[in-house]
Amino acid sequence: MVVPLSKLHCLLKRAQMLLLCLGIAYLMAGSILLLQRSTIKTAQPNPPSLPPLLSLVAPPAALGTAGMGMRARSRWAAVQAVSGGGAKASRNWTGSRSPGVQHLHRRWFHSLLPESPEQKVSQHRNSRHKVRNIHHRGCFKLTNSTIGTFPIHSFQLNLTTQSCIETCTDKELPLAVLKRPHCFCTWTSSLFNINQQLDKQQCAESDSQNHTESSESTAPAENDHYQVYHTPVLDSRCKERMFLPQRSSSLVALSSFPGAGNTWVRHLIELVTGYYTGSFYFDGSLYNRGFKGEKDYWKSGRSICVKTHESGQKEIEMFDSAILLIRNPYRSLIAEFNRKCAGHLGHASEAQWDSKEWPEFVSSYAPWWASHALSWLKFGRRLLVVHYEELQKALLSQLRLIAAFLNVTITEERLLCAQSNQDGHFKRPGAQQPSFDPFTPDMRGMIDSFILTVDQALQSRNFSGVPQEYLPR
Repeated sequence: MVVPLSKLHCLLKRAQMLLLCLGIAYLMAGSILLLQRSTIKTAQPNPPSLPPLLSLVAPPAALGTAGMGMRARSRWAAVQAVSGGGAKASRNWTGSRSPGVQHLHRRWFHSLLPESPEQKVSQHRNSRHKVRNIHHRGCFKLTNSTIGTFPIHSFQLNLTTQSCIETCTDKELPLAVLKRPHCFCTWTSSLFNINQQLDKQQCAESDSQNHTESSESTAPAENDHYQVYHTPVLDSRCKERMFLPQRSSSLVALSSFPGAGNTWVRHLIELVTGYYTGSFYFDGSLYNRGFKGEKDYWKSGRSICVKTHESGQKEIEMFDSAILLIRNPYRSLIAEFNRKCAGHLGHASEAQWDSKEWPEFVSSYAPWWASHALSWLKFGRRLLVVHYEELQKALLSQLRLIAAFLNVTITEERLLCAQSNQDGHFKRPGAQQPSFDPFTPDMRGMIDSFILTVDQALQSRNFSGVPQEYLPR
């Protein structure tokens, strides 16, 4: 009896050891899988090293030489067909466009992947220098009683514009009001209306005349001139956004070629109207940064407008009206290539500009720029054409036009709020460009012909043509 019990005891001990070994092996296998996933994540910024599923933006043909020529030629044929006005245009473009746009539906997958250490470092660097991206509001004449209501007052004998802006940024207030050696921080209000600003020279003269007297006094003078600057702080009144209180039966598209500034314009529309914008796609990184309309079904009618890069006749006719955003194709191609290689805020490396991927990208995407605009001009029912460059130059007047087109009444405070926070989180910082001209003479010849085609199409529909800076010289 003792012998069988002893054997059973030994068997149980061996079973425990076996289970322990299996558990350790399971944990080790899980650790190896995690390490492999982190390796993929770290390698993500280098497109050539990735499998096709993880290519961030480029259409399938843009990553392989086999299909590039055929798709580039099919888009070029679509441009000629649409500009010719034939009935065959929509069929050609729909067939050729689909492969080029299907990749956009995959963006949501990459946005769910954790950010790589390199991207985090880049964002950290950008955030450290964000305070330098400031905007001069203007010169205003303010009374002593008015500035006495401002919540923050700082007195510094060696006050500079930068130090005053940094003070107000630290206090999380959107406006810096200064008259050396006095610095005030406050919120946006009707006091700083565009129509009430004075000539900059008046502030400069007042500052030079009173600098010595002000340095000896800790109290600001009555009825003096002040320089007003926007800080990078988002005004709390701009943060209030919501879906439309009643579902709209009419769908408005915000349509653009990739790289034309669609996300930036969405940011401005949300600031000035207070309503979320939707998207034909889903980008998790945009949703995580405040674009809550990303998750909403694009046909729900709860968004003020819907982002799209589609340009087939069927997709265009799904919308009742559209804001067609057009940008200089040279800048659009550079912006989209930067986004493709380094994300929404990054820049492509010199090696990527110098690789064969760049000419393949241009030969595929340049015809798409023209086809996109021509298709919307041909099949769009009710259009407002907005040029990216004109929006930069005359922000407030362009935002008023957009709001009127969307049938939204906007307040002066919202307009000022949008101006003071116009950059947002998705306007690529700086103007970093490759050290050489990335466009060859052949590329420029092709792109310039597309510009002239789009210019003629705009004028034929009684829109103003493309800005002069687009046109070849």
